[in-house]
Amino acid sequence: MLLRATIVGLILVLPAAGLHAQEQTCEQVLNEATDEFNAGRFYGIPALLANCIESGFTREQRQRAFLLLAQTYLLLDDPLGAERSYLEVLKANPEYAPDPLMDPIDLVYLSKKFTASPIFSVFGRVGINFSPVRVIHSVPSYSGLVPEITSYTIRPGFQLAAGFDWHFAEQLSLSAELLGLGAQSYRRTRENMFGGPDYQFLTDRLTMLNSSVALKYAFNRFMGSQVRKFVPQAYLGSSFSFLISDKATFESFNNDPSDAGFNTIITGPVSLNLLPYRNRFSYQIFGGAAVKYKFGLDYLFVDLRYTAGMVNLVKPASTFPGQPAQEFAHVDDYFRLDNIALSVGYIKPFYHPRKLKRARTRSVMKQIQKSDAGSTDN
Repeated sequence: MLLRATIVGLILVLPAAGLHAQEQTCEQVLNEATDEFNAGRFYGIPALLANCIESGFTREQRQRAFLLLAQTYLLLDDPLGAERSYLEVLKANPEYAPDPLMDPIDLVYLSKKFTASPIFSVFGRVGINFSPVRVIHSVPSYSGLVPEITSYTIRPGFQLAAGFDWHFAEQLSLSAELLGLGAQSYRRTRENMFGGPDYQFLTDRLTMLNSSVALKYAFNRFMGSQVRKFVPQAYLGSSFSFLISDKATFESFNNDPSDAGFNTIITGPVSLNLLPYRNRFSYQIFGGAAVKYKFGLDYLFVDLRYTAGMVNLVKPASTFPGQPAQEFAHVDDYFRLDNIALSVGYIKPFYHPRKLKRARTRSVMKQIQKSDAGSTDN
């Protein structure tokens, strides 16, 4: 009975132990191949690594193994083998870049023949916004000796969007947001209505569907950094909006103490749909800046954008004959609505390791000479 239990235990334990031993063996094989390389015995390294490359290496081990193979093939004067191996390095780690000051110069030159830069990236963002009102033409609700006083106050809103970037050059990309939703709000205060100390509060909440196109410039080597941990961006673009909702809340007051019994609320708070009195289609221009933070092979980012409205949102004279003027003594000024938006988001690049049609080797010697000059000065 004891013998049977021992045999069953061995059957259960041995496969797991074998897998662990295999993992150790591949790491040992990689270490052995490195020792062979350092000893100058290059010819046996490809065969030594073959089995673990086929099935045993992790992603990090594959990067080290193919990097070793690329250097081996360079020393064996096999450029095609070196190129195939370096392409596998980029597949294992698309962000890998050799250091001109630390790595062999022939490896650095080899790396300039390749890129893993993504052609497309997708992203999503969400955040808060504030909407300044730019008055085009003031329209008073009352014509009298005492002028009306109108002021606008920004209120918080939110926005969310999703889109993609087309990286058509190393630092330039065309960005399109095909799906965007923005909720914007402002508050208008109007005093001295009807010639007296009356005043009115209007709180307006607008919801828009948005799409946009922008040209982005990325500072990929910001402050000379070789590792793109932080990547600043700047961009300019244009957007188009369709107003799907506009709900307003009115409150009117009379503070004239001589009007006994009428020194409190006259109207409100009441809600009204202002959508029939708005131009629903509009377009904007915008500019902004963002900072991307490398998160694994993807990016997190923070984005600050200012959008300038280019269209009068109010249909001319629309509120005079309608319910807003008749019931609430409200008449719209003609205005454009701007937007200041702060967002956070996530970028998923689709890396594409490939050989370049034209190698970028000119910068290598410049970097080395600049470093040598700096060392001499010190």
